[in-house]
Amino acid sequence: MAITKTQDLNINSNLYRALMSEQDDLVIDICRQIPKGPLHTVTIHEDTVLHMATYHKRTNLALKLLDMVSSCDYHKLTWQNTGGNTILHETGTNNRTVKVAEEVLRRAPMLLSMTNKEGETALFYAARHGKSNIFKFLHGAVSRSVEGPDLKTFLHRDDKFTILHIAILSRNYWIAHMIAITYPELIREKDADDMTALQLLSSTKPEFHPHGFFNHMLFRHSCIQISIQL
Repeated sequence: MAITKTQDLNINSNLYRALMSEQDDLVIDICRQIPKGPLHTVTIHEDTVLHMATYHKRTNLALKLLDMVSSCDYHKLTWQNTGGNTILHETGTNNRTVKVAEEVLRRAPMLLSMTNKEGETALFYAARHGKSNIFKFLHGAVSRSVEGPDLKTFLHRDDKFTILHIAILSRNYWIAHMIAITYPELIREKDADDMTALQLLSSTKPEFHPHGFFNHMLFRHSCIQISIQL
């Protein structure tokens, strides 16, 4: 029997309260009683219960909810909220849900290349949020399964920002350094404002970070690439 609008609102209210008060058993119990289970959308942004549990770093709950999804419904794990973010994107916002990312990808590997409305894969999203553990995990997954021209999806956003630009803009310098070492070709690429990563770094406000070292490293790679082209 279909759920009425009033019933849906009540379910969402109960689920939200249970999630926010960390009543995991109640969340699971409610999910068992509704047709879509943990894939039920809770918020006006169309986040599922799994989206919410992952975003709020509830690893154990998220893993239990994943176990409730039958194998014939694994394709439904690709659900995107109104911003285009999948459950895998939500793992990119913190370092505590790496295991969730691992289990989600095991069930729905196509999530790795899915992009949100900004053109960001989960790897790009993790770089933007500066979460090193989940970034390393997702980067490892990409490195094992993607190569050549297909890498462009993971390294570029729709607005010409590269993953290196976004790491620098977000002041995630450790991740930016790793990206620059792994993909030196990104150092000289320009964003929509015609700025390279080095120019973007030079324009950021000075803070406690390896600014001088990182500047030197980017400049050195830029010079090497220019020499090769000449």
